[in-house]
Amino acid sequence: MASPTTDRRQGLTGGVAIKAPVDCATTANITLSGEQSIDGVTTSQSRVLVKNQTNTVQNGIYDSSSSAWTRALDANGNYDLKRGTVV
Repeated sequence: MASPTTDRRQGLTGGVAIKAPVDCATTANITLSGEQSIDGVTTSQSRVLVKNQTNTVQNGIYDSSSSAWTRALDANGNYDLKRGTVV
């Protein structure tokens, strides 16, 4: 297995997965439907990092909606999010 390398200009490690930015991140368990206020930010078809669910299988990056939320396209597969992924 190759060892991770560091980009001296940006400080990024080669063994790290990087995802596109999110608009907000949860600080508590939430309902994954309907637009809502998360840590002072009101969602509106927003990209949200959900990281505090009681059922950890529900954690991930979602696109909010006025109905049920859907997982973001870059975070909806079995291998899209792994320990150490940077958002």
